[in-house]
This record gives sequence, C-alpha cells and structure tokens, in this order.
Amino acid sequence: MGFIVGFCRRVLRIILDIIVVLLLITFLPGIPPNVSFTAYELDDALPFDGPLAKNEILNNAERILDGKIIGPESVASRRSDEIFVSLHNGKILRLWGKNFDHFQTVTTIGPGCDGPWQERICGRPLGMRFAPDGRLIIADAYLGLFALNVDTGEKERLVDTAVPIDGVLAKLPDDLDIDEEGNIYWSDASTVSDLSDGFIEMSSDPSGRLLKFDPKTKTNTVLLKNVHFANGVQLSPGNDFVLLCETFRSRVLRYWLKGPNAGKTDVFVDRLPGRPDNIRARRNGGYYVSLVAVDNEENMDAFKFLTRMPLLRKLILRLFALPKLLFDAISWVYPNQITDNISYKIFHLQPIVDLIASNACVIVELDANGKIVGSLQGDNGKVRLVSETDHVGNYLFFGSPYNNYLGYLHIGGEEEVPHEEQPAVIEVMGEGVTVKTLDEKEVKQELKQETKTGQSPKEEL
Repeated sequence: MGFIVGFCRRVLRIILDIIVVLLLITFLPGIPPNVSFTAYELDDALPFDGPLAKNEILNNAERILDGKIIGPESVASRRSDEIFVSLHNGKILRLWGKNFDHFQTVTTIGPGCDGPWQERICGRPLGMRFAPDGRLIIADAYLGLFALNVDTGEKERLVDTAVPIDGVLAKLPDDLDIDEEGNIYWSDASTVSDLSDGFIEMSSDPSGRLLKFDPKTKTNTVLLKNVHFANGVQLSPGNDFVLLCETFRSRVLRYWLKGPNAGKTDVFVDRLPGRPDNIRARRNGGYYVSLVAVDNEENMDAFKFLTRMPLLRKLILRLFALPKLLFDAISWVYPNQITDNISYKIFHLQPIVDLIASNACVIVELDANGKIVGSLQGDNGKVRLVSETDHVGNYLFFGSPYNNYLGYLHIGGEEEVPHEEQPAVIEVMGEGVTVKTLDEKEVKQELKQETKTGQSPKEEL
C-alpha cells in the first residue's frame, strides 16, 4: 500500500512540475517568437457537392521533370509554347517547344547556396508575371521584387526587403499582378516571419499585406493590412479590383481600386474547402483558385480547435522556439549543415504539409463575381499540393512549392503559335499530342469519361 501511495505522489509531483514548466514557458516574457495571439472562429467549409462535387479530372494529369526539380511554385508565359517556372533553389527555369520539350536555366535570383537551409542567401522565387515592357516580374520570398529580362538574364531589384515600407519590413513577398501601366500589386504574406518560419504566421495573429509598387516613383503603397497569410494576387479584367487569397482564413478578399467602393475591401468568396494559394484568370472568364492543402475531417478539426485556443498556440510556438535557439547557438559557435538544416525546418510549413497532406487535389473555378461554378479534382496523386493553375496553349500547368515535378493536363484550346526553332538544351518530352479543339465543358466531360484526344507527352529523361 505504501508503495502505491509513494508512486502516486511521485507521478503527481512530475505532473505538477510539468504544468509549472509549461506555464512558465507560456507566460514568461522574452521567449520568442514575439507575436500576438487572438482567438477567432472559422466557418465550416462548403461541402463537396454541387459545383464542388467530387470528380476525377486531375487523375488524368501528367508530370514533366519528375524528380528533376524542387518546388515549381509559379508559372508565367509570354506565348503559348513557352513557360517560365520559379524553383526552390532560387532558379528561374524556361521550358519551350511544341510539347515544352526543352528547358534551360535563365538565372538564379541570389548568388547561390549549399542547400535549402540557406534559402535566405540563394532566394526563393514565388509568384511571377510578365510586365508590359516584356520583363518577367518575380516575387522572391526573401530578397524582394525583381524585373528579369529573360532573353539576356539581366535583372533589376525593384523592391528590397531590407528597406521598410511604412516602417515595417516585408518579410515574405509572395505573389503579384501587373496592370497595363506597369503598376505591381503584390502580397507580403507576413511581416513577422519569413518563408522558413511560416508556421509562426499560421499560428499567430494575421500580419500580411497587399501593396502597390509604382514603377515611375519607385515607391510602395500599403493597400491592406492584417491579412492572415496574404497570398495569391489577381487583377480583374478591367482593373476595377484586385483579388487577394487569404490562405489561413480559407477565403479570397476583394480590394476595390475604382468606382464608388474604391479603397474598400469585401469577401469575394469564402468557406473554401482548403487553403487557397495562388489565383489566376481562366481563359473563358473567371478565376482558378488552387487549394494547396485540401480539408479532411481530421486536420480541419485540429486546425479549428487551435484557432479558438490562443494560449495553446503561443505555448506550441514557444516549445518549438526553444530547441531552435539551441540549434542556432550551436551553428553560431560551430557552423555546420546539420544544425542549420534542423533549425531551418523547425518552423517551416513543409514538415506540417508532409504530415497532413493526402492525394486529394482541388482547384476551384469561380466566375467573374466570385460564384463557384466548378472544380478540377483528383485523388490518385498524379498532381497534389497545387499552388497555381495556368492555362498556356493547350495545357493547364499546375505549380506547387512542395512537389518535385511540374504537373500538366492536356486540354483543347487555341491553335499553336508557330515560332522559329530554338536549339534543344535537353529533351524532356518525346511523344507528340493530337490536338482537338474543345471548349472547357467538353474537356471536362471527356475527361470524366476517361477518353483521350491523343497521346500525352511522355518524359525521356
């Protein structure tokens, strides 16, 4: 009996000691990260029915450069047989040809680095668009905004993240769009954490911004603040408003640029069944919203629980911060790749994605007014974790910051634009495709029936 009582006392003492330590970690001032926490509620996501009814369209997708690249986040094009892709190692890759069967590196944003743990040095290009002057405008998560001449490789830094905007540093330039005058509307996903610390922005109060860069005055104007991971940016066809994906609130915001509502913000679409990343225009009007993470019952319940528990989120971040401080100290005393890599991954979103990700993939189709009119879905893992959907020529391309390939889907569309032949750098797709002109509804119907218009391009790497 005495043994049992003694054992219970020891267990109780251990529990009380743990509680005291956790309380100290939670409330002791000065422990990083120095961010604020507020409870909030997320509405239930829209069900997978109606225009969001399950389909298998993306099960017909294919891959190129499978295992040869890391994190093709964004795709930009200036003609129907050429694309540019932003990669994890700071590089901008060009693919071209009838079947996009050649590729070459155009430039590296930073000076280069030894591995992903040095992203702050080599840069991490994310969203990209072509400007009216023909240059490719790139949002680099660490280094700022750049204008790149893709033919010469010459680049110019337009926005430096080391220079405060309205007294606040831009920690995470993410995506952008450009009007006909060259004004750049861009998102700063967080002002408290950079890309390698994305878990901090996810868990703390929103700090993201929407900004406008004027190329004539070289100045930035803050249009919108306190966005919970300000992500994809898309101007309306008439530049009446700009759309902004608010990733961790599962919605798209609309900031009015013209008309009686100029300067005001409203919700364009919400209750999305996942986390929206980039948004791009559809060829026949409306928009593609790519959900980089798709809700399932387990991960959504956990996420919604944490939104209501600010002290728990604070404790979790501090528990992660303490070992990060230790590994950073070791790296400072004895520089080495092992502790650098561990420290880099502690607050990175990649481990979380690896933990909760499934093969489910959803791209939401919106009309011009934000109404959900359809979706592209898949569940066989051909493409997953999609950050961006771009219609180029007869293909839809699917970017992702987490995949080691570029996804694509062959669809009907415009006739191919001939151009002078370019020398091959390396062939990555060998077989041709038979093009059949279809409108989007016909494409979806044929894909659902699992019919094909011809052979899809295959890799020959």
